[in-house]
Amino acid sequence: MSNNLISKSSLPWLQKRPVKITIALLGLIIILLIMTINVAKYETHLATGDTVLLELAPVDPRGFMQGDYMTLRYAIEDQVLYAIGQDITDAKPSEGYIIVTIDNNNVGRFDRLADSNSRNALAADEMALYYRLRNGVLKLATNAFFFQEGHSEAFETAEYGLFRVNDKGEPLLTNMVDKDFEVIKSINNDSIAELENPDSLENPVSLENRGRQGSGM
Repeated sequence: MSNNLISKSSLPWLQKRPVKITIALLGLIIILLIMTINVAKYETHLATGDTVLLELAPVDPRGFMQGDYMTLRYAIEDQVLYAIGQDITDAKPSEGYIIVTIDNNNVGRFDRLADSNSRNALAADEMALYYRLRNGVLKLATNAFFFQEGHSEAFETAEYGLFRVNDKGEPLLTNMVDKDFEVIKSINNDSIAELENPDSLENPVSLENRGRQGSGM
């Protein structure tokens, strides 16, 4: 037993059991803290971000529905690539903002590109959306919308993606919207988007108005 005590006491302090336990607990606390901050960030984004609808563009019908998610493209992407005015395959990595004009139905229509999202450079009915160009691909927003498996039929009528946009111009997809500007409900009204933001299902227009007031944009 004496030899055992001598052996433990001679270990480097980093290898001692109490130190290992302390480090593990600190690591767990840091991970939980990061997760909590990220959740709070997304909740704030959903609650206070401005709302904009972006028109969907056709995609390969063979890949449109993938069981529990749908592949997305946005009509505005072609206009942005045209405005960039260069061979997209040879374009250098770049980033900036797409300035859209919001119409009466909250649909964002392409107006121009900009280097910043300064409110001073925007009209009252304009909004800045952040984009990146990487490897010949324009990255504007998510290219997929997830829903409960077996509910794909309800989302085949989607015409627009409904986004919340924070003060950095980052769009966060929340719902799909049909041609009548109604938020699409899944068959059992239990899509992820509904659980996250139940108010949006009742009146997307009023939700948009609250979002713009909350963000001050």
